[in-house]
Amino acid sequence: MPEMSALMGPLSGLGFGGLTGAAVGYTAKKFTKLAALVLGIAFILIQAMVHQGWIDVDWGAVQTAAEQAANSEQGRGAAQSAWSILTNNLPWGGGFVAGFAIGFKLG
Repeated sequence: MPEMSALMGPLSGLGFGGLTGAAVGYTAKKFTKLAALVLGIAFILIQAMVHQGWIDVDWGAVQTAAEQAANSEQGRGAAQSAWSILTNNLPWGGGFVAGFAIGFKLG
């Protein structure tokens, strides 16, 4: 975990919005890393089962489904909706966004 003094330098001028943005950004980065770890472990397990001949996976169909989900209105809308929830009615939104970027980088 980064030292508090490392955070206070860039965040001291951003005020409360910067501090809350940094906390949310830091947490978002940690959850993103956890999700990547879970997906990686799931992929390794699936590939091990394919190798053993226990299951058969049509990776072309998986890729097509993933691309359709990511490019659909719902896929784009989910990310926009999450950001909208985080920044709704924030009088200090600029500081929040800057703090989020700093927290995500440090996470």
